[in-house]
Amino acid sequence: MKKRILTALFLLSFVFANSQIVKPFVGGGVYIHSDFENSGFLSLRSGAEFNASKYIKPEIEISGLIGSLESSSKLDANNVMVAEISRSVSAVNFSFCPKIILGNELVSYFEILPKYSISTIEAHKNSYNYTNGNFVSSKMEIAKEWSQSIGIGIGYCFNFSDEYSDAMSLILDFQNVDLGKPLNKLSPNASRVDTKWTLGFGINYYFNLRKKKF
Repeated sequence: MKKRILTALFLLSFVFANSQIVKPFVGGGVYIHSDFENSGFLSLRSGAEFNASKYIKPEIEISGLIGSLESSSKLDANNVMVAEISRSVSAVNFSFCPKIILGNELVSYFEILPKYSISTIEAHKNSYNYTNGNFVSSKMEIAKEWSQSIGIGIGYCFNFSDEYSDAMSLILDFQNVDLGKPLNKLSPNASRVDTKWTLGFGINYYFNLRKKKF
């Protein structure tokens, strides 16, 4: 793990040294998964794009994933609740994406978005007990996992003006961070959760720090 992190840092330092333009960005998205409340979980991210060449614009990114699963409850013979379980999960991801440009970079273009991520994932399980419908006790459990993953996506990026190249990218991607690992640890007898290759939709907004060159 340490060797891979050092290799990634070396590659990033090479990119920094050879990039002439840096664009910070912020973004967000939603991933579709039926095990979660509202049928999905959220992503928030920020990072920087480096203009290494006309067709390659690598990005580094830190992002967060967060979601809550549908609560489950147990009823007695009189349909009175005796137990309830709620589960949630979050992840912090450090990612590198050697973004590939297809088209005219000064106007609008498609992007191919392979992404390597190192993630720390944390799941929470809250158990509540009731007697005669009245709350009696609760218990909270936490499980953590580290993971590495490779995802893939496609985007369409367009600039807002001719003078300044602030830009927006519309993204369709498959993320491969498995939020289910710690969740399944906490509830080994429940239906297994697997979020690998989950489809998502997102937006990135890029801030230009200087005027566009022609």
